[in-house]
Amino acid sequence: MGYPTFQVPLLSWGPLATVAAFATLATLRVALIPAGDQTDLAGRTWEQFAAQDPKIASLLSRQLVTLGLLGAGFGLLAALVSAIPYRRGERWAWCSLWLFPITFGAVAGRQLIDQYPAGYYYAGLSAVAVVALLLPIRDVLRPRDRRFGA
Repeated sequence: MGYPTFQVPLLSWGPLATVAAFATLATLRVALIPAGDQTDLAGRTWEQFAAQDPKIASLLSRQLVTLGLLGAGFGLLAALVSAIPYRRGERWAWCSLWLFPITFGAVAGRQLIDQYPAGYYYAGLSAVAVVALLLPIRDVLRPRDRRFGA
């Protein structure tokens, strides 16, 4: 006997796992690509910037690696939760996965405010995730017997 579950269509967990995997790759890219290749330095090369202010350059490099690894871990976790417990119809997984589009939507919003084009990428990931999570909403919100195994 286990917790009550709901039916999850392939059109829900499949795209959700896919966008989580894309998010993992995008953020892992941030961790692996040198900071100088990711940063607009107002006409300076990374070497010029790092020579002028090595402490700030080092801090920026470490922050990009940290943010990239955290984002990749979050994306991988979302992919695994969507592919295993959410696919099985576990309600806790559906509730937990809402953190994914909310977080990536916030990232997209901030990047778009700053006029950074990657914001459109994260907005797209967030939008696909929201649609995928809304597909089984009738089954998820259906009243159920509170006893286990019902």
